[in-house]
Amino acid sequence: MLRPWQALLLIVLLAFFAVSSGWHDLYVLTYVLLVLFVLSWLWARYSVRKLIFRRSSTSGRVQVGEAFEERLMLDNLSVLPKLWVQIVDGSDLPGHRAGYVASMGGRKRAMWRVRTSCWQRGRFQLGPVNAISGDPFGLFRRHVSLAPSHELLVLPRVLPITSFALFSGGLPGRGKSSRRALQTTTNATTIREYVAGDALSRIHWRSSAHYNKLMVKEFDLDPAVDVWIFLDLNEAVQTGEDEISTEEYAVTIAATISVYLLRQDLSLGLIVNGEKRETLSMDRGDRQIERVLELLAVVRSGSGPDLKEALALDAFHLGRNTAAIIITPSNARDWHTGAQQLQRRGVQVAVIGLDAASFEEGPADEDSLALLEGAGIPVLRVHRQDSLEPILESGPEARYAQRR
Repeated sequence: MLRPWQALLLIVLLAFFAVSSGWHDLYVLTYVLLVLFVLSWLWARYSVRKLIFRRSSTSGRVQVGEAFEERLMLDNLSVLPKLWVQIVDGSDLPGHRAGYVASMGGRKRAMWRVRTSCWQRGRFQLGPVNAISGDPFGLFRRHVSLAPSHELLVLPRVLPITSFALFSGGLPGRGKSSRRALQTTTNATTIREYVAGDALSRIHWRSSAHYNKLMVKEFDLDPAVDVWIFLDLNEAVQTGEDEISTEEYAVTIAATISVYLLRQDLSLGLIVNGEKRETLSMDRGDRQIERVLELLAVVRSGSGPDLKEALALDAFHLGRNTAAIIITPSNARDWHTGAQQLQRRGVQVAVIGLDAASFEEGPADEDSLALLEGAGIPVLRVHRQDSLEPILESGPEARYAQRR
């Protein structure tokens, strides 16, 4: 395929020989090639004009394991056809292929759908989108930008657990409170006789009819429980690759537990030591679920503080009526003292230990977590290829059942 400068050089040479020889056919060939050269240039310039590109998707975020779908449209607003148009999509979402080649008539639309399975969490760019077209002879190509890039957030996987093995005896602090709430809460515990000034919304009409006098509901205060999750993503203790790695297992576990506890109306905070120290302040509710998942979507292992240092830095966050869940693949013992100190201060400490050796199929490491169990700290062990959902719900018993 000739390049423009090669075609121009050929025309100049033909013109030279035509003038030198005076041969009529060479003059004709030179003029024909020159006209075709000019027409090709004009065609290429026109080929990318009056093109409109649109993309639409169901959401700007998706979870690992789900499919991301897009509908893409390319409109030719010109009355003249486009011989060929190539759509080049600069998306960096793994496996996302939104490119397209179309031949379009005047005032026509091309539509196509793209479905991508998302297996990697993170923040990705969709686009920018460029169009490439040219003349029929392939001499000229034109590029034009049709759409800028925009962001897609792939959230970590959240498993639908219905209980949590480390709190199988009941969520921390969920006992009855003896203090009465001045406002309506979710814990209606008793009734009493109506007193002037009580809100009508608190009247219990069924009891009022039974006692033949107005009775109102009394509410207990919701127990104030704080749960802190320590997610250890220090790169020195991580093993495995891609989805089968301690990093991804730990993030999935943290996301699953966080969502489960927040849906139990607990207050939760998150501390991550990875590329840098990340702290998500204590809060509750759906908005906190969004914050947790958004943070866990982008955190990466790195050379941040190790777990011993992280526990020392953030211990001041924790006090009585607080639970701390430590998620780590570390088999070192240097952080055990920090966990035991939290326990002595009245913090309910639990550990989810990922067996790093199983992720690289090496010999089993010494089980240093048994020392924590001996100190009365509940420990849940997770191995490579474990089905996380039953492990988190039922503990080691689920693993034994799987093996049988």
